[in-house]
Amino acid sequence: MRLPGRVGYAGRTSNGTVAAFIELDRVRRQPVGAAGEQPCAAVAFESTYRALPASRRRLFRYLGLHPGPDFDVCAAAALGNLTPVHARRTLADLCERRLVVECGTRYRIPDLIAEHARRLAVEEPAVLRAAALARLANVDRIPLDPRRGRPGDRH
Repeated sequence: MRLPGRVGYAGRTSNGTVAAFIELDRVRRQPVGAAGEQPCAAVAFESTYRALPASRRRLFRYLGLHPGPDFDVCAAAALGNLTPVHARRTLADLCERRLVVECGTRYRIPDLIAEHARRLAVEEPAVLRAAALARLANVDRIPLDPRRGRPGDRH
C-alpha cells in the first residue's frame, strides 16, 4: 500500500531521465492485440471517449502515458499541461464517466480502459508525447511558484 503524498516520478525509471521516460513510451507503443482485432469493450470505451469534450479527451489520452498504476492531481496536471484546479475538475468528470477511479487522494485507470488510453496516446505526435513525459519527469524536481497554480502546487 502506498502512502499519499509526493512521489518521485522520475525514480520509477532506471536512471530518472527524460530519456528513460521516452524509452518507456516506446515500449508502451507496442501493439496490444492481434492486427485488426478490436474487442467489444474497446468499442464501448471508444463510444464513451468520443462523448467527452475535447479537453477531457486530451487529458485521458495523456494519462495513458503514465508509467505507474496510479497518479495524483499533480501528475495529471503535468501530463496534460494543466493547472491543478483544471486537472482536478477534469479527473472528477472522468471519474463520473467511470473512465478513471478515485482512490483516496490518488487516481487510477482500470486495466482494460488503461490499454485503450495507451492506444489513444500512441496516436499523439511523438514530440507531444515526449513533452508530456518530460513535464511528468520534472514535476517534483522543479520548484514552481504555488501562486501561479501550476503543477508543483502542493497547497
